[in-house]
Amino acid sequence: MVESEHDAETGEKTIVLKPNGSLSKWQSVALLVFCAFWMMAIGCLFALAGAWPVLPFSGLEWLLLAYCLRHSMKKSEEQEVITITESVVRVEKGRKRPEQTYKFQRAWVMLNWVQSPIRGRPSRLSLRLHGKEVEIGRFLVESERQTLARELKILLASR
Repeated sequence: MVESEHDAETGEKTIVLKPNGSLSKWQSVALLVFCAFWMMAIGCLFALAGAWPVLPFSGLEWLLLAYCLRHSMKKSEEQEVITITESVVRVEKGRKRPEQTYKFQRAWVMLNWVQSPIRGRPSRLSLRLHGKEVEIGRFLVESERQTLARELKILLASR
C-alpha cells in the first residue's frame, strides 16, 4: 500500500509504504481460538476411539500455526517512509519506529528500477548514491511498485 502526502508549507513530500495485511490482530487471535477449538474437538474424538497419539500432534500443529501466524503479523507491521525535501531524500525502515535510516543528496540520487528477466518474478526498485544502495518497496505488488517508480521519477526530476 502506497500513501502519499505533500506539505505545502515546507514543500516536503512523504511517501509511506506498507504491506497489505490480510488479517487484523484480533482476527488472527479469533482464527487461532477457532482452530484450537476444532483441533481439540477432533483430537478428543480420536482419543476416545483409542488413537490417543493424535492429541500431541494436534497440539504441535496448532503451535506451528500460531508461530507462522505471528511471523506473518510481524512482517505485515513493516513500513518504509520516504521523505523528499529540497536537498535530501531520506528513507526510514522499521516497524513501530525507524530502525534504519538512509539519507541521500537529492541532486545526485539515482532511481534504479530493474525488471526481472524471469517472467513472473518481481522487479527491484532502489535508490543509489556513491555505491550506497537501498531497496525500497520489496513487499509491494508489481503494480504498486511500478506506480511508485513513476512517482519517484517525477519527484526526483523536479527540482
